[in-house]
Amino acid sequence: MSEVRIYVDEEVHPIYEEMVSQAAKNAENKPFATMKDLFMVAACLGAKHNRYKPLNSRREIFRGTVFKEKTDVPILAALAYQQAQDIEVMSDAKKVVEIVQGWANGGIHLVRDELLYQPGGPLYNLVNMVLD
Repeated sequence: MSEVRIYVDEEVHPIYEEMVSQAAKNAENKPFATMKDLFMVAACLGAKHNRYKPLNSRREIFRGTVFKEKTDVPILAALAYQQAQDIEVMSDAKKVVEIVQGWANGGIHLVRDELLYQPGGPLYNLVNMVLD
């Protein structure tokens, strides 16, 4: 994944900034330490709710080198397979990332709404979302 760059839709970039900024100082209200962490949750939630939305305009948020080979990459490959239903896609890092970006783009609003617009604090809402 080292050669790929990860993009989000320009329109949703402020959501990523809002949900990650100052996370180290306030984990209870900003439970995502990195854009990668938020991206992974958004992609998983987008796939869970079948909310695939290709990017219209894009803005780079990080490089593929931040993905952990043993934990993140298998999840990304599974998400790509879910959309493509083609096992060959799983061996093409650029295609995997392109597909997962669509899942994340479809899921980021769900993450924001669930964490920030529901009763309770964002960290507790995240825990409840994961357990549901």
